[in-house]
Amino acid sequence: MIFSQEKLGGKYCSIPIGESDVTCIDFKENNRFEYSVSGCLGTSHIGTGIYELKNKNLKLEFGKKEQPTKNKVKVTKIKSQSEKNIEFEFIVSDEYELPLYVNIIEKPNIKGFEIYEEKNKIKVEKKNSKIKYEIRSLGYETVELELEHNSSKKIEITMFPVQAKVISEKVLEWNLTELNQYEFKVGTEIWSTFRKIKK
Repeated sequence: MIFSQEKLGGKYCSIPIGESDVTCIDFKENNRFEYSVSGCLGTSHIGTGIYELKNKNLKLEFGKKEQPTKNKVKVTKIKSQSEKNIEFEFIVSDEYELPLYVNIIEKPNIKGFEIYEEKNKIKVEKKNSKIKYEIRSLGYETVELELEHNSSKKIEITMFPVQAKVISEKVLEWNLTELNQYEFKVGTEIWSTFRKIKK
């Protein structure tokens, strides 16, 4: 075991067991690192920050990062057919302007609506209040919006595929049980071994 080194260099990845996710840490110059978790559905988590290796203790300190969102929402008032009720017309498509099938959940009542190209309107009672809605489609980022129930509206939404979650302002600490030029271990199980895959 070599514990004298205070620096790590290169990319190390955990050894996957069956269908488990793979965690990779790329140790860069000036104690910087890039972190990612990937599985069969692609990359689920990413992050960057500063690492410290001291007395068998590896500390990963993630910097502050915002989670980017690509979804686009445009709300336009339209003429109401009735005095009592209003109508929300949803036009939901993907980034290539293809229509999407979505579930709309009204919060906090957890009332659900299915929306697709042929059936894209919901009727609601006219009142002076704002209601929160979540628009979901499998494999796409969830859209959250607040709609005023005072007039009929056309809601145009462009949804984008799910992106990796950005890890922000978090600290991970591991006590290393082994460290050499080819791998390091953060426990005794096989999945707690990180192998070097590139310099």
